[in-house]
Amino acid sequence: MPRPLRRLPSALRSFLESGASGGVALLAATMLAMVAANLPSTREAYEAFLHHSTGPTLAPSLGPMTVHLWINDALMAVFFLLVGLEIKRELVDGGLSRPSRRTLPFVAATV
Repeated sequence: MPRPLRRLPSALRSFLESGASGGVALLAATMLAMVAANLPSTREAYEAFLHHSTGPTLAPSLGPMTVHLWINDALMAVFFLLVGLEIKRELVDGGLSRPSRRTLPFVAATV
């Protein structure tokens, strides 16, 4: 176990080591972003943050990369890569490794 995790209380340590901690963090960040985008007092700051220029200008005709573009282009690509890897793991070693167990999820995903 990494040294910093040993100092945390046992309940927090077990939560961080579980697979649900990433999903809970993603849900909390989503809720925080929705609140910040919809409250009148934080809407302008949220919009300014999303349109803040970051990183290099990759193509002069497109202009500089903004936080919004980094989220749409980079983070979403990483997200779907991880989703694809998780699906592959389930198909190879997980609950969908038998062809009979794949039928319902496949039909539901393609209909």
